[in-house]
Amino acid sequence: MKCSPFAVRAVLFSGLSVALAILLIASAYALPRSKPQGQPPAGQGGAPLVFRNQIVIDQQGLGLEVFRMLVPKDWAFNGGIAWNFAKSPPEGYVAYRVVSPDGNSVIQQFPQVHLYWSPDPQSQYSYAQKGSTILQPLGAVDFLQRVFIPQVRQGVADLKLIETQPLPGTAQKALAIGNLILGIYGQISPFTSPFERRADAGRVKIEYTANGRRMVEDFTATINYTISSGVMASGMYAQSVGWSAEVSSFRSPAEEMSEKIRQFQISLYSRLDNPVWQVSYTRLCAIVMREKLLQQQAIFARYQQIHKTLEECNDIIWQTYENRSAAQDRMFESYSQALRGLDTYVDPVTNRSVELPTGYDNAWTNGTDYVFSESANFNPNVISSGNWQLMSRKR
Repeated sequence: MKCSPFAVRAVLFSGLSVALAILLIASAYALPRSKPQGQPPAGQGGAPLVFRNQIVIDQQGLGLEVFRMLVPKDWAFNGGIAWNFAKSPPEGYVAYRVVSPDGNSVIQQFPQVHLYWSPDPQSQYSYAQKGSTILQPLGAVDFLQRVFIPQVRQGVADLKLIETQPLPGTAQKALAIGNLILGIYGQISPFTSPFERRADAGRVKIEYTANGRRMVEDFTATINYTISSGVMASGMYAQSVGWSAEVSSFRSPAEEMSEKIRQFQISLYSRLDNPVWQVSYTRLCAIVMREKLLQQQAIFARYQQIHKTLEECNDIIWQTYENRSAAQDRMFESYSQALRGLDTYVDPVTNRSVELPTGYDNAWTNGTDYVFSESANFNPNVISSGNWQLMSRKR
């Protein structure tokens, strides 16, 4: 079985939807650490914000934690990870929605979009049959404006473009993670033809009317491009581009955005992906292709034989996923001066790190839920039951 980059790119980068959530969400939404002039000091803010820890486990496939994030305590989380065994190798992809009790405010990660372009009609037909959209490559902002948003918001009225922004740091991080993933894959199932990889990222903020209410929605897209030249299906020599888009957004009624923006920011900052899952998934895909496994039962029987090896994840991989400082693009700064930079807190119950916006001098946890307050005098043990412990900030 030939192992071309296009044969596995779409599936691998679908699994990468989880990996790229770090840069789509945490990295792309980070802010400068400096404190804007005229900002009220901590302790003069509003009511404390309460969150729960949402952990997504790959129950259907590898049995590993995929990611975790904080979501507002009374908001519903729907979705997670799903598998498509009709593809070879099998495709594991992430899509979810975090929805407010009234259903109007939503954080959403959309299913990955697979696209392909070649001037060769036979190659176009072949990739269309595999589920790819045939489209000449676009940059992230153009893709959102011209293709994605018109499709997913086609039923809205009076759509208005508010703001666009390139996210070069996110694109650089996407390229680094993508190269790491393909390097791991190629060690097991080598590619048979040369290729080039590129990436782009950007955001588009829009306003529209839906169900009689004026809504504001902010989209972010990261696009990976795999470019190669060679003989096409028709026999012609040409360049082909396989590209995949990861898109996430958050939205709320226009008049509520200033109230909800802190909840969006905390949830998006707190997203923590598990690189062990991504590495395990990548190695599994490579083994499936190398050994020409087709049946789901055979695929996971083979996985169980090498389960311990698949769970190994070295320091370089962890650092690639965890070190986000180089990819911090200033997404939230246009909303309010009250939204500041990023601090890392330590959960004393689980000993895990949690990244939050600067300014929460009081961050508490009981091991399951989290409470954040700008008031220096706030103590959840006084107003609620349970053993709440103060989280310390890393220096």
